[in-house]
Amino acid sequence: MKNTAVLVAAGLLALPLVATAQQQPAQQPPAQAEKPEKKDWDIRIGAGASYQPDYEGSDDYEVAPIPLLMINYKDIVFLRGPMLGANLFTLQGPREGDKLQIGPLLRYQMGRDEGDNDALRGLGDIDAGAEVGAFITYRAGPWSTGLTVFRDVTDAHDGLTAKASGGYMHKFGPKLRARTELYTTWADDNYTQTFFGITAAQARRSGLRQYTAEGGIKDVGLSLDLDYSLTENWGITGRLGYKRLLGDAADSPLVDGKGSADQFSTGLILSYRF
Repeated sequence: MKNTAVLVAAGLLALPLVATAQQQPAQQPPAQAEKPEKKDWDIRIGAGASYQPDYEGSDDYEVAPIPLLMINYKDIVFLRGPMLGANLFTLQGPREGDKLQIGPLLRYQMGRDEGDNDALRGLGDIDAGAEVGAFITYRAGPWSTGLTVFRDVTDAHDGLTAKASGGYMHKFGPKLRARTELYTTWADDNYTQTFFGITAAQARRSGLRQYTAEGGIKDVGLSLDLDYSLTENWGITGRLGYKRLLGDAADSPLVDGKGSADQFSTGLILSYRF
């Protein structure tokens, strides 16, 4: 966002020059400084690692690699890791930078392997798949809020999820900024049963009790991101996250007894911006 104080100060500094030009009509007034041209493409690549549960609901943690690819074209089409979207509708707010945006989404959904943890033995694998959805977001100054909805279209879990979030960004200076986000996720019966339920056949193979998981509020969470600019192009991002599983997800035998409803994560990424 533009800094209002900087613009005001620039205007005040320009006043004496304008006055001098008015007193000397034979001279041309100084040319106004042009704003930096905004690039059509904004591309960011990087890599890092995260420390996180080895499955959702686990109390065992693993180090996992994080490849980073973020592409934005004219604030219309964007790619953020496994998610592709488009801002089909944009409504500018009362201040510069304030905007309401609505559009479609396509996301790659990671599956789950029963070999990821001993607690999953006998449950079988959950295939990775594709989800289609939509989003609506609104940004006002440092504040933001949004809602995303996804539906599986590849028979991986046949479920529907919706995530509501609110965030705040604070700049500590020209190089360091922090972003916080509070969110909650709702999931339908199909999603919750796939990832947290235990069928009769799975119970016989795994030794876990049979369990039917119904839909509802699946979790609430909080994340903190710290971005630091090492140079004009290089940057480093650190993340801390906490999520609490709720409802039938938290009561699942995979979580209550075999795992934990408290889910922590942290990560570090080094990136380059073109």
